[in-house]
Amino acid sequence: MIAKFFGPVDFYGRPRPVVALHCYIIQAGAFGLAAYLFMSWDFSGLAYMPPEAFGREARPLLFSYWKTPWLYWTSFQFIYELIPRPSVAVLHAFQMTTIGALLCGLLGIFPRLAAWVALLLGAHLIGWFLLGSDTMDASATVMLFMLFVVALFPNEAYYRIGKPANPLTLSTTFHGPVFVLLFFMDAYYFYSGLNKVIDIGALWVIDSRLDLFSIAAIEKSLFVSTWSTSLWFSSFLSFKALGDIAAFLVFALELAAPIALFFPRLSPAFLMFFASMHLSIYLSHSYGYWTNTGADFMLLPYTAIVLSIGRAWRRRRSETVAQQPAE
Repeated sequence: MIAKFFGPVDFYGRPRPVVALHCYIIQAGAFGLAAYLFMSWDFSGLAYMPPEAFGREARPLLFSYWKTPWLYWTSFQFIYELIPRPSVAVLHAFQMTTIGALLCGLLGIFPRLAAWVALLLGAHLIGWFLLGSDTMDASATVMLFMLFVVALFPNEAYYRIGKPANPLTLSTTFHGPVFVLLFFMDAYYFYSGLNKVIDIGALWVIDSRLDLFSIAAIEKSLFVSTWSTSLWFSSFLSFKALGDIAAFLVFALELAAPIALFFPRLSPAFLMFFASMHLSIYLSHSYGYWTNTGADFMLLPYTAIVLSIGRAWRRRRSETVAQQPAE
C-alpha cells in the first residue's frame, strides 16, 4: 500500500546518478541569491555602534544553554579581543569584496575560491549583525549553508568560464551536493516544527491565530509605507477557519519533512508546499524568505525532469521515423 501511493521506501542518501545541470542550478542560485542579499544590505553602519552592543554574553531568549553564542566563534568575532574593531571603510570594503566574489562565482570565475571568500567574509559580516541585534535571520543561515555546499562541490560539478559545460552529464559524483542540501532543508523545516512543540506545545495550531496576525498586518500596512502586505491575501487569511487550516498544514508538513528523504516521489510536493508557504508569508506579513524559497526550487528533481524530456523526445523521434514511407 505504501509503495503504491508514495513510491518505494528509498533513502535518498544512497548515491544515484544526477545530471550536472542540477549542480549548475545550485551554483547559480546560491551565488545569485547571496549577491542580491548582500547588495540589499549595508553593514558599514555597524562600525558606529559601541563595542558593548556586541557583548560576548549570550542573550537568554536566543541562547538558553550556552554562555557564549556559537556564532561568536563561527563568525570569527573573537578576533576583536585581540585587534581593534574595523572602521566604516573597512566594513564597506569587506562587503564590496564579498559582493565581488559572489559575482565571480555566478559568472563561473574561480567558483570554489569565490565561494570560500564569500562564505568567510559573509559569515563575519552577518555575525556582526546578529550579535548586535535581537533577531536571528533564517534566510542568512540558509544562504551561508548553500555557499558552504558550493565550496565543497566536486571539481566536475562547477560550470566555469573557459571550461566546456556538459549539463546533461549523468554521474553519481553530483549526488552528494544535492543530498546534503536536501538533508539540511528537511532538517531546517523539521526543527522549525519541533521548536513549535517545545516552545508552545502540540496546540500551536490553535494558539497561533494566523487570522489575528493577518488583521494586524493589514492595519500596519495602512500606516507604514514599507510594509508591503497584500491586502487581498491578508484578507483571505483573516478568516479564522482558513488561518487554522494554513497553520495545521504548516505544522504537520514541517514535522513530516524528513519523509522526503525516504520517499523521493514526495520530495517535490514538500518543496513546492514550503516554497508556497514562504510566498504566502511574504504576501501576508511582508517577510521575504527568498533564500529558503530559492533552495526549495534548487532541489526539484531536475534529473528526473531531464530524463523524462529525453524519453519523450526519443519516443517522438522513433514514431516519426516509423511513419516515414520506406524507399
